[in-house]
Amino acid sequence: MQSTIDRHTRIVAWAKIILPIIALGLLSTLFLLSKSTDPISSIPFSEADIEERTRNQQISSPEVFGVTSRGDLVSLNAAFAKQSDENSDITIAEQVKTSIKLVSGADVNMQAGVAQYDAKGGRIRLSSAVFATTTSGFSFEASGLDINMLNLSVISDGPVTGRGPASSLTAGQMTIEVPEGEKDAHLLFSNGVKLIYTPHKPED
Repeated sequence: MQSTIDRHTRIVAWAKIILPIIALGLLSTLFLLSKSTDPISSIPFSEADIEERTRNQQISSPEVFGVTSRGDLVSLNAAFAKQSDENSDITIAEQVKTSIKLVSGADVNMQAGVAQYDAKGGRIRLSSAVFATTTSGFSFEASGLDINMLNLSVISDGPVTGRGPASSLTAGQMTIEVPEGEKDAHLLFSNGVKLIYTPHKPED
């Protein structure tokens, strides 16, 4: 009887040593067989992107808000922006959307590939595939627009093409401004305006 107990005791003692060793062996095998992950490769930016963002202090998804002297609300948001290398007062943004909400309640919405925001001068310059729409039913395209946030004026820097209710037009220049004493913005076209009017056909 005593020999049986001694044998059982020895088996338990050896098991306490052997089983942990086997467990460690299995665990190490799992680590060796598992796929290693490079922590750098899991970052969703290339090294060039990281260096560019660090060097230029790039800001993702910036938003700028302003109010004109009349009380019109101006907002701008972009995919990203960075400070200009030549002028610290200018911020350059890309994939831009700009909205002007007039005190009258009308809206002018614009989008562009690039915008330069001059905080000191209160100006926004849009360029690269500029497209704009108004709540009055007009839409137009231009190579560039200069927005003055202080007195609320928008001036194209070249020809524009536009569409409106039952009409289409081209012009050498376009201006959006609010005459003194009025609330609504006026669309002014100049320098060789060509307007094509297409009346609605009556339904049968």
